[in-house]
Amino acid sequence: TAGARRFGRSGGCAMTVLLLDILIQPEICRDLRLDQWDVVIPQARAAGLLASLGLLLEERGLSDQVPYEVRRHMDSVSWTHLKQVEELEYEIMWLLRAMEEAGQKLILLKGGAYLVGGLPPAPGRLISDLDLLVPKTHLQVVEDILREYGWESNGEDSYDDVYYRKWMHEIPPLVHEERESVLDVHHTILPPTSDEKLNADKLFEDLQEVRPGVFVLAPLDMVLHSATHLFHEGQFHNGLRDLLDLDRLLRSFSVKEEDFWNNLYRRAEELGMSNSLYLGLRYSQMFLATPVPEEVSESLKAIRSSYLHIDIMDFLFIRAFLPDHRSCSKPYTRFAEFCLYVRSHYLRMPLSLLLPHLLHKTWRRVFDKVQAVTDVNAGKPEV
Repeated sequence: TAGARRFGRSGGCAMTVLLLDILIQPEICRDLRLDQWDVVIPQARAAGLLASLGLLLEERGLSDQVPYEVRRHMDSVSWTHLKQVEELEYEIMWLLRAMEEAGQKLILLKGGAYLVGGLPPAPGRLISDLDLLVPKTHLQVVEDILREYGWESNGEDSYDDVYYRKWMHEIPPLVHEERESVLDVHHTILPPTSDEKLNADKLFEDLQEVRPGVFVLAPLDMVLHSATHLFHEGQFHNGLRDLLDLDRLLRSFSVKEEDFWNNLYRRAEELGMSNSLYLGLRYSQMFLATPVPEEVSESLKAIRSSYLHIDIMDFLFIRAFLPDHRSCSKPYTRFAEFCLYVRSHYLRMPLSLLLPHLLHKTWRRVFDKVQAVTDVNAGKPEV
């Protein structure tokens, strides 16, 4: 398969990632046996792409080529997707009121932006929270208004609260007291101490209104945010889903936008995001065969930072982006994920602060586990 060609061998046998093959060339689903679907479905579920896969096949008129037992799994997750879209619309209604009261535009990022704006990654896209973008100068006003509408901090301790507000590009997550919807309120799209320096004011200059009162980033900035989010995060359980977002944005915008690739290259330089764009295009091509002009890849490769030792990056990210399923397992996957977790923190804070921070988080994790065991033991009836 194409997956075997892309990812070599694992454990002495060909490394097949059938999910990737279908995402690239959906027509091959006609030839899959049930035992092969028994691999594809868990891969898609692990990657958070089962609904996206089902809608892709429906869009290509291939649903009838899929066995009923397989369609049933896809349809089940598609109903979850539709329920999330319905719930999103309800949240948008309240957020529009809150942001109007705060005197700010409602600017959506990532999954919420894709779904509300009907953008290319929307079909089947699952979301767990809503990401908003607010100018830093108005952050406190917006936070206060959102609290009046029922969104409260979800109980972060004082250390985490300081960590978010000093080192992160967002405030601590807000959770609605009744509906339990989660808001991530950003004031920029990269941590302020990131290796890639960004003037956040530029993001607000060319916002796109996708419906009355609801805005998203301009197409070029949306692509760059998708890439930077991928390569500055430390959690990759949704890595392949986010890579598919980037692939779909690139395929669509490159057709619709005149001189898209040159403009994207220049915008990445302007915003200081060339490293992330280079990595985004590299792995989008590698995993999903995204059509990227060779001259763009070569230009980005020539200006990328010297710290990007590409063989090391390949070792880490190939493991991180593969679905978390035994059929895709490669040696040292957990080690790679740990390295990327540490890397994500290294990119957002100086080393002198990184080590104490990681020690604190490790201590908290151990303490919480010990406390949980203690609580369970204390609640056991005497024998």
